[in-house]
Amino acid sequence: MYLERRMKDFIEDTAARLPAPGGGSVAALVASLGAALLCMVGNYTVGKKQYEGVEDEVARILKIADSLKDELSSLVQEDIKAYQKYSQVSGLPKDTPQQKEARNQALELSVKEAALVPLKTSKLSLRVIELAEEILPLGNLNLISDVGVGVLLAEAALEAAAINVQINLSYIEDSRFIEEKKREISSFVSRGRKTADGVVREVKEKITQNR
Repeated sequence: MYLERRMKDFIEDTAARLPAPGGGSVAALVASLGAALLCMVGNYTVGKKQYEGVEDEVARILKIADSLKDELSSLVQEDIKAYQKYSQVSGLPKDTPQQKEARNQALELSVKEAALVPLKTSKLSLRVIELAEEILPLGNLNLISDVGVGVLLAEAALEAAAINVQINLSYIEDSRFIEEKKREISSFVSRGRKTADGVVREVKEKITQNR
């Protein structure tokens, strides 16, 4: 479990000639860090006298962001597990027509399962972006830049996870599954880009106004 090891291990293993961790795990980690920054903003807001009027709302956002942080962190390992399962299935025998058919069915299932991990990462990344929009007008102004960085990380993770969904879909035969997941990921990306752009623009405006 990478979450129980040094960050350097994850970075070096990602850089090495190893099949995993790869882009899917990196996307999940980046999204988790985006959520963590929103948690920091919340923690520096709750308990501050000047923000007591919004404390309950910020505490609600903080709780959700903390949950997203943990869930996204777990997807770092889930993506690795999904690849390992696909790799194992790829090694199934294919000497007879029956073996080939069984292997093909198992491969289809394993790729579908692999596609669902980055799909979940993209969905949760979108939620982080939406939370950034919620906390922006409420959070401690001294941490306004952290809201901006958090939303940019979540948007990057969303886009990265979408690419990982798409590459998995390219190996799937089930056209209904493909179209359904394409619609989902397209919606996530479209909503995420629009919301993130608005948050970043407002963050920059607030920074300029506070000079």
